[in-house]
Amino acid sequence: MPKLSVYLVRASLIHMGVGFFFGAMILHHKGIPIYGWTWKLLNPHIELMIFGWVMQLVMGVAFYALPRFSQRESRYGAVYLGWWSFFLLNGGVIATAVAQWFDVDSFALSGRLLMLLGVLVYAVMIWPRVKPSGVG
Repeated sequence: MPKLSVYLVRASLIHMGVGFFFGAMILHHKGIPIYGWTWKLLNPHIELMIFGWVMQLVMGVAFYALPRFSQRESRYGAVYLGWWSFFLLNGGVIATAVAQWFDVDSFALSGRLLMLLGVLVYAVMIWPRVKPSGVG
């Protein structure tokens, strides 16, 4: 498995663990209300589960599973773009989750833009493997 796929899947599992923990805190608060701030974890929980866990897991598996180039130096294409997308997406997810926890909308917007940029960079990197040039 390529190193980028390994890191994407590992990061997605970390986001999943933190997201599950936030969800467990929210669920515990519904049964036994102890801390008033627990509901502020709802938006970061959703952020971590959708963009941190699911999206990165899909990206990591897609990078591993999509057809490779056979007649190129790099069989996986422009892998450096994949690393850029990894850092942009993780930075965006973390920035957005923290901003939602502390109710800082401008920081949340910056995080969303980082995530969007990360996904676009990933799409640019992976698209030649989805539809090779000269086909259809």
